[in-house]
Amino acid sequence: MTGRLYQQDSYLKTFQSVVTSVREEGVVLESTAFFPTGGGVEGDQGALTGDNGARFAVVETLDREGEVLHRLERPGLDVGAVVNGELDWKRRYLLMRYHTATHVLCGVMFNDYGVRVTGNRLTPEKGRVDFSFEVFDRAVLEEGFARANATIEKDLPVRISFIPAAEAEGRPELFKLESGFRHNLETLRLVDIVDFDVQADGGCHVASLKEIGKLALKKSENKGKANRRVYFELES
Repeated sequence: MTGRLYQQDSYLKTFQSVVTSVREEGVVLESTAFFPTGGGVEGDQGALTGDNGARFAVVETLDREGEVLHRLERPGLDVGAVVNGELDWKRRYLLMRYHTATHVLCGVMFNDYGVRVTGNRLTPEKGRVDFSFEVFDRAVLEEGFARANATIEKDLPVRISFIPAAEAEGRPELFKLESGFRHNLETLRLVDIVDFDVQADGGCHVASLKEIGKLALKKSENKGKANRRVYFELES
């Protein structure tokens, strides 16, 4: 995980690295700031530029057996090539805002109402979260959004830390998913919205809550017993 630069600095927009593997799907780098699709969050896009100036668009970033695979618009990079990586920062920053917004909303729903998450899907255009309600109450959902926005207004800092996975086993509050945490890792990365909520998470987040903007509830729909799908957008 040490090669995943975004886990230490989500604001890193450019970096230099070396191609360690070339596959039919794309290339693997020694280290990267590109976040791969995972945890319901879309992966990064951007570009890799070789030392000869050739530019290769990164159209998708994926996690393949623990390695970050950069899918390119065309082949042309070889193993050992030095490349300069550049994120599509506007897109990444939107995803960061949506991701942290989801942590706030899920924190409110779990801490205040005991409602867990069964799934989510975050894009630069909208967020979708599936909540497990024993009995769905629209008023509770709307109040949850209001409380989430009130929390955002406090502009709490967001901090990153790492702990041994064994230490996390006795802290169920770190896992908001209904299914718990399913990854076999020795070390867990924590995203801590100070004095509000902390979760085990490997993704990219803003540094303070006011960067999020405001959550706007768009619609909710029934996706089966005790499962309510909620759509929201961010407003500046």
